[in-house]
Amino acid sequence: MKPLIVLLKREWLEWQRVIIGTILVITFLNLLMLLSVSRGSDFFNQELEEEGHILLDDFQINDDEEVDVDIRMNGSDVEITIDGENAPRSVEQILSNVAAPVVFGLRIGMMGTFAFILFLSMFYFSDALYKERADNSTLFYRSLPVNDHLILGSKIAAGLIGVIGLTLFLSIEYLVFLRIAIWIMGEPFTFLAGLVLGQVSYLRLIWDWFGYLIFAAIHMAPLALFLMLVGSYVKGRPLLVGIGAPVLFSISWAIIFQSAAFLITIGKFFWGFNQVIIDQWETIENGLDTGIVAYGNFWAYIFNADTAISVLVSALLYYGIWYVYRKNIPTG
Repeated sequence: MKPLIVLLKREWLEWQRVIIGTILVITFLNLLMLLSVSRGSDFFNQELEEEGHILLDDFQINDDEEVDVDIRMNGSDVEITIDGENAPRSVEQILSNVAAPVVFGLRIGMMGTFAFILFLSMFYFSDALYKERADNSTLFYRSLPVNDHLILGSKIAAGLIGVIGLTLFLSIEYLVFLRIAIWIMGEPFTFLAGLVLGQVSYLRLIWDWFGYLIFAAIHMAPLALFLMLVGSYVKGRPLLVGIGAPVLFSISWAIIFQSAAFLITIGKFFWGFNQVIIDQWETIENGLDTGIVAYGNFWAYIFNADTAISVLVSALLYYGIWYVYRKNIPTG
């Protein structure tokens, strides 16, 4: 166990600048979001002071109905008046329709963070072995009293821990900044947002998000190991070869044989991750009257035939990496 920890620490020392830089960039973007929210809050509060109320004309309830929502402050109390064909309508019914886009915003923010981390992880997996081949340190690490499987395993584990851990950390940071943004907006928006977000269990949200990341890690493992395999063999530009070659092959196949089978396969592969989110994070039609369902059981997606195929393909790719790694092919 101790050699593995030492090897994981080595990966951290080599890639800590990228990780810290990523956190700083995302945090900076979140701060810009707070600045935008602050300016928007000043505008609405000024309108509230001048007009005495905020009027939302033609607020969309569903595809067939629009209402006018009038928001006023009576001291510290928030008063909401709703005018429409079926008025009077309860505030809870309005909020049940508002809940869907709010939860959708949470989902988009977390998915965007995950997509950015996946993009960065491609650089890690493609360079994990190629970088050591380029600086001739492969032979040094292989001379240490650890076997090749432990060295390769440490790189795979570091990549998976990095992707999952960094995504979770930045997702929690995103949720914290979102709550700060709501606080900055002030009344009556803080009150209204609290009625919606109060229905969401953040603990369960993060737990199910962790389950989704485990699912994604298992199903993305073949791609990560393929990039490592390419990095252990090519003379140069492992990421370009690892990503560009399959795409170029798919396009050529589509043109020569007039079949988009490979392009469709690639599209289904990446769309599958989003489809799981769509299946599991939909809100129920009844809205807040019976509670909001913003998450599901992602673990059910892990124990299935697709997972078994991913594990099998990953095992074959790992064998290829180990076989080529022992040859220590020099870079160009």
